[in-house]
Amino acid sequence: MENLINRGQLKKELYTFLAITFIATYLLQFYIYHIAGYIPSPPSQVWSTTLALSMFIPATSAIICMIYFKSRALTREVKIVFTFFILYAVLFAYENYCGPVMGSVMNLPALSTIIAVVGMITVIVLNLKKKTREGLSASKLSFGCNRKYYLILPLIILGILILESVILFLTGSGLPLDDFNIYEFLITLASYFVIYFFAAWTLYFGEEFGWRVYLQDRLFPLLGGYKGVLVLGIIWGIWHYPMNAMGYNFPGQPILGNALMTLFTIIFGIILSYAVLKTGSVWIAVIMHLINNKLAAVVAVYIAYSTDALLVNTLSCVLLGIFALVLLRSKVWRKAGNLPETP
Repeated sequence: MENLINRGQLKKELYTFLAITFIATYLLQFYIYHIAGYIPSPPSQVWSTTLALSMFIPATSAIICMIYFKSRALTREVKIVFTFFILYAVLFAYENYCGPVMGSVMNLPALSTIIAVVGMITVIVLNLKKKTREGLSASKLSFGCNRKYYLILPLIILGILILESVILFLTGSGLPLDDFNIYEFLITLASYFVIYFFAAWTLYFGEEFGWRVYLQDRLFPLLGGYKGVLVLGIIWGIWHYPMNAMGYNFPGQPILGNALMTLFTIIFGIILSYAVLKTGSVWIAVIMHLINNKLAAVVAVYIAYSTDALLVNTLSCVLLGIFALVLLRSKVWRKAGNLPETP
């Protein structure tokens, strides 16, 4: 009887989360579409802001659900991290729609950037002490265990995505925007990710806490690891459908583009879910999501840049798909359906 009650509660929380997430995302994007039309390439300021705000919605929905369903994982430490996240999201929206409150730093609104940096420093400080670290772990906000994966998995993703650009260059499908210089490339790469990790972690946390923590910890006990990660990837892909139909990611190819996006979210979702399952932490997924989204700007300058979005994403699916198939052989998926506690 207790198991039936738990499954019923999980379903209620899952459906509530999905309803809030999809309704809020779709309403926001269709409203901006009504005002600004299709998403240009590159996106206009209003669309860039809207697409970024969309990334905050899954985690915000999860926080609303945790409060509404009175989650025991809402510890004092978790509330501190959530406060920085919500404060940043509100300031980000205001500063990017209306204008910076305190000017800009490196083309980023200063006040919201300061909040993001202080927030990440706070996360690190909270992880230094055992008591506060335990308070974070209930919601997978500590740095978790098996920390060697923080080095191994991001480096593998980095290597795969760099290999993708090398293949584009060698096949003549892409060219660099500047001459290759190994020293400049490595310095730019390192500084780029450190800066964005501290200044823009909230964007990737916004998706990853929603998908890889709140939703994952409800889907997997209900469906099991293998079916759960497949359904999670499909849901993540469908969430992208309106923005792609409006011209983002695959301009002029809404149907084929969305099909390819779903394949990608399934494949990359397997990799991200594996990382969270192995470490018990959302932060490794935040790092890997950041690498995937931001690396293109660096490799486009030094290795190869291609305007063929379908080709680039197909190549990503092939290379990342091989890695995902390797990870699916892990025993972690059989244990994934027996998660001890959900946030």
